Amino acid sequence: MSNNRSSLKPESVRQKVREGYGKIAVSGGSCCSTKPGCCGSNAAASAELVQHIGYDAKELTALPDGANMGLSCGNPTALASLKPGEVVLDLGAGGGFDVFIAGPKVGATGRVIGVDMTPEMLAKARKNIATYRKRTKLDNVEFRLGEIERLPVADASVDVIISNCVINLSPDKPQVWKEIARVLKPGGRVAVSDLALIKPLPKAVTGMIEALVGCIAGAVLASETERMAREAGLADIKLTPKSAYIDTMTDWKDPLYQKILKHLPKRTKPSDYITSLSVQAQKPATCGCGASLVTPAVNELVAIGAAITANCEPCFKYHYGQARKLGVSPQDMAVAVKTANSVKQAPARSVLQLAERFLQGDFTPTADKVCCPGPAVSPNKKGNCCG
Repeated sequence: MSNNRSSLKPESVRQKVREGYGKIAVSGGSCCSTKPGCCGSNAAASAELVQHIGYDAKELTALPDGANMGLSCGNPTALASLKPGEVVLDLGAGGGFDVFIAGPKVGATGRVIGVDMTPEMLAKARKNIATYRKRTKLDNVEFRLGEIERLPVADASVDVIISNCVINLSPDKPQVWKEIARVLKPGGRVAVSDLALIKPLPKAVTGMIEALVGCIAGAVLASETERMAREAGLADIKLTPKSAYIDTMTDWKDPLYQKILKHLPKRTKPSDYITSLSVQAQKPATCGCGASLVTPAVNELVAIGAAITANCEPCFKYHYGQARKLGVSPQDMAVAVKTANSVKQAPARSVLQLAERFLQGDFTPTADKVCCPGPAVSPNKKGNCCG
């Protein structure tokens, strides 16, 4: 683990970041200078920056005014190789820059969702939707208020997750990667551009609020990013460092990087410590790749099948209710019932008929009040009486 940690409490970090980016959204420009910078810049400098890191000039011409605020440190939409019809989620969407870039790539049959915790940014992005629709003739983007540690998105509902210079701002990065794994469909992929550390920064830099808002003080070692993604259940993780971005920001005399330079040891430069990092990963589509696919929802489906084979009506009621709470569809539960019935030597018609009635919506059991009979585990202890 790196020692690059802010002394601020998690909610204080979020508040500082929210305030800093709220000011950028309202001012529409620089918190640093007229040159590009991770903490915002003017329109001309922002266009120069994104072209420097790989965005196509033609893509930029269709953007709503003000969507590009120079907050990028890479090009996740290019990494993602987006396809028509895909559902894309942008973490920390800001004014909508990458959402509006991704929209035409997924087309009318696709969808792009931007999530941001800063109300001012969200207002700016939503205001830009009208211009986007007019210029592209597409109605396929939306923006939701929320934190990336608690995404307002359903389980297994997203094909691709992108993010541009945002995850490093989170005070709980392991939880972000867990959320990424949760909302991705099996086989879904991640394409993130972020700032990471080659080695820990001096404490004088990590204590600078400007560096926090500028995507630097909260960065962690690239190896930590890989570990967090893997522990969340992602596979095929590929990290590509791009230190040239940091050298460019330093050469452009960005005030933040110049201030950091003053706090570094002699004969060192920011790119000795910091790099732009492209992160690509995938959620396994099948088991056998080192990641567990036994989610709480899958566990409840197994329990439903076990209830059928055991002819246990209270068990079925309990696990049906738990599965519904987790968002499991009646269709998926019907498959579990059918499978259980196919392996049951002497099926009891009563429990099968009960299952059919529940799956057709005839009942809404009070799951937390129902439990299996006999010497099973008490629901007061584990909340799952069937073990």
